[in-house]
Amino acid sequence: MATVEVHDLPDDLVAKLRERAARSHQSFDAYLRSMFERASQVISVEEAIARGREIAKGSGVTADDVVAALEENRAARE
Repeated sequence: MATVEVHDLPDDLVAKLRERAARSHQSFDAYLRSMFERASQVISVEEAIARGREIAKGSGVTADDVVAALEENRAARE
């Protein structure tokens, strides 16, 4: 397992994180590991765009198709 060092964190931030760890009944290290784990599972905007483009490639749906469908839906509601 890798080791990570983070320098120059404000004391109030470290205190807040230590407090949250204690409230979660976790060691400070375990709490930080869980934060890193959660952060690694959140998809970035760039990743979402790339996934969307990959899905769109295989679907045969174009941007014009999407716009037409939206306009059709709006017209049907009027």
